[in-house]
Amino acid sequence: MPKESRQPCRLYVRGVILGYKRARTNQYENTSLIKLENVPDKSSTTFYLGKKLCYVYKAHTKKQGTVYRTMWGKVTRAHGTSGVVRAQFKHNLPPTSIGGKIRCMLYPSNI
Repeated sequence: MPKESRQPCRLYVRGVILGYKRARTNQYENTSLIKLENVPDKSSTTFYLGKKLCYVYKAHTKKQGTVYRTMWGKVTRAHGTSGVVRAQFKHNLPPTSIGGKIRCMLYPSNI
């Protein structure tokens, strides 16, 4: 029996961390701004509301057999009209994460 060639299956949407919610003088570190891939406008963000976000980063010391760690959060609402979303994390994202990659998991489902 020949082996079937499998297509890779990614269960998350890629995104980029833009920074914190801010005004001219104030910055709110408890809310992060995330730009998700292939989300061009505000109406497209409604699917992602409530979805879990995962920031994967690499640490120096090994814990539980790995140097990779995660920080979890969720999409709370849209930010503006260009497809950016606001997110809150269990622990605020560090400033070194700005410009880094983030994963938007496709759960919990609203459908």
